Amino acid sequence: MSSDEKVTIETMNEERRGQMTDPFEDGIIALKEKLELANSVLKAVLETSHDFMIFGLDTRYRYLSFNNRHREVMKSQWGVTIQIGSKILDLMDSFEERETIKGFCDRALAGEQFVSVEEYKDNGETYVLGKNYWAPIKDNSNQVIGVVCFIQDVTEKREALKAMLAEGGEKNKIESMSFRDPLTGIYNKAFYELEIKKMDNSNQYPLSIILVEINGLHELNSRYGHVVGDDFIKKAAYILDNGCRGDDVVARFSEGQFVIIMPKTEGARVERAIERIRKMLEEVKIKSIKLSVSFGFGTKYEDDETIQDIFNQAERFLERQKKLL
Repeated sequence: MSSDEKVTIETMNEERRGQMTDPFEDGIIALKEKLELANSVLKAVLETSHDFMIFGLDTRYRYLSFNNRHREVMKSQWGVTIQIGSKILDLMDSFEERETIKGFCDRALAGEQFVSVEEYKDNGETYVLGKNYWAPIKDNSNQVIGVVCFIQDVTEKREALKAMLAEGGEKNKIESMSFRDPLTGIYNKAFYELEIKKMDNSNQYPLSIILVEINGLHELNSRYGHVVGDDFIKKAAYILDNGCRGDDVVARFSEGQFVIIMPKTEGARVERAIERIRKMLEEVKIKSIKLSVSFGFGTKYEDDETIQDIFNQAERFLERQKKLL
């Protein structure tokens, strides 16, 4: 050591610090490396799972993650390129799709694990039948912080699923996965469309279709909020489902509209059924607001009439009723 160099407590400590390693800093570096490795492994698993579409959402329905397969199918399905942070419900033009996906997400966010079956448009033309596995995402304190969905391509099993439904085997299970409206629990439009095809035969004639619509639902939602509107929808669905005969089919057709299929029923019998249901619905009140509904119906008598013609007849009847309000 030269005479010009001075040894002090400060210089000794500085030298000692240069030789020592900070264990906290080492721990952070090691943890970061492990996380990067785990993320790389997870990303590799997601992107090599060609038979699965995978996505995760937070509690506000925003994308946390997704694989390329899901992004490609959603581009075909909705015509948009999804991104991390996109809100899945804002990407859908169809009210029915929004309600269905929201219902599934809400069930998972409530802690439920379940399976659903849905159709997705792939490559713009073909359709993929997806078996969806839904589950909540939980943090270390067991609080639900999001939802994850694994979608398996089961397109090749489409006919087997339809056959099981037609035969009645596993019927309740399949219906609960694919044909139930998530808000009300009654059948949805998809089930109506399947069931009306089965009933469209001479053994069921006269076959009547009744449309039921909640009047002023948009105004109710705007003035009192969607919670009140949803309560009216749920109460109306309950009354319709429990007020019809066992052979009748009740389904939610759109936001505030329901459809009832009544086999072997016509004319005065349909009108009596409508009047009976109307009286039950008029008893419903929420926040001193009385439920108001309109009805329309049409009846098929012969094979040369189409179901679409009968549905259009019911719609015209319904519109005339609404104009009288």
